[in-house]
Amino acid sequence: MPKKSKKVISKVFEEFLADQESRLSPRTVTKYRDILSLYESYLESYWPGQGEKDYRRITGKGGTFCGTYGPEEILDGYSEFLGYFMPHKVDCGKETMKAAGTVTKALAKWLAEKGYATDTAAAQERAKEAATNLPAAQDVLELLEQYVDEHSPHVYQQEIEDHFWIKKIESGKLWLEPLTGSGEVLGPVPVPREVTKICQEMWDIGGVVVKTSRGWKLREVWNVSP
Repeated sequence: MPKKSKKVISKVFEEFLADQESRLSPRTVTKYRDILSLYESYLESYWPGQGEKDYRRITGKGGTFCGTYGPEEILDGYSEFLGYFMPHKVDCGKETMKAAGTVTKALAKWLAEKGYATDTAAAQERAKEAATNLPAAQDVLELLEQYVDEHSPHVYQQEIEDHFWIKKIESGKLWLEPLTGSGEVLGPVPVPREVTKICQEMWDIGGVVVKTSRGWKLREVWNVSP
């Protein structure tokens, strides 16, 4: 277990960026700074690993997450940041989505090298997957938005607005399970074949699925997250 650092997260982020400036181009450093800004925004909004009592105590005195906690708390937010915050809360292009994975992987590796964390292998792997899957999910979202614009049904008997796990994939077809439903899997739901070449089982599609005389169809799509 690493020795607890006296540095707070905001100072550790500054140190990380300073180290990157010595080896990366100014444009790439700007990208790193933008992703760290997004991650800091996430940390200040969600306080991963901390309870309501700590949040109220610290913020009541004008404190912040990144100005209070040390680097040992940095990795606790990776899963939610990459799996939820980026695809659901950040409106950006594929380049930024990819950078979110690339930068967080570099940060995890750097934390281990500096002795701020010990075993960061899982965090690095999670970030590596995100660098591929987040931009791929953006591709799927764009394809589904275009498809729905052209094929959204206007007549239907049942409507379900939810987040849907992808439970099964065949060429041009998805089977979806509503996150808040009873476990019923809806499908087959027709989609572009290109979508089924990219997406993976257990990805999350947020939107509206309706039951028509010809089966289940997508009516709206808001986001896709891996």
